[in-house]
Amino acid sequence: MDRLEYELVTLYNGKQYFVLESLMYEYDVYDLILNVEDEDDIKIVLQEIKNGKTVLSDIKDEYLLKTLSTMFKEKIEAKQKN
Repeated sequence: MDRLEYELVTLYNGKQYFVLESLMYEYDVYDLILNVEDEDDIKIVLQEIKNGKTVLSDIKDEYLLKTLSTMFKEKIEAKQKN
């Protein structure tokens, strides 16, 4: 699995995002991404490999999004304390 943390990625919709953080949860890798042009557009996406390419997919499950949001928040707060 590619490490995309701190990389600039372009989604299928043509928008560019900066990968702020990555984490593994239940054997999957998730990324916290920020739209380069709109700082209010922040997403959590699933990082997958399809046909040899890294693909970022939207997450629809609200419970999973809540869980991941908490985990990303804790990870960022821990980094800020150091």
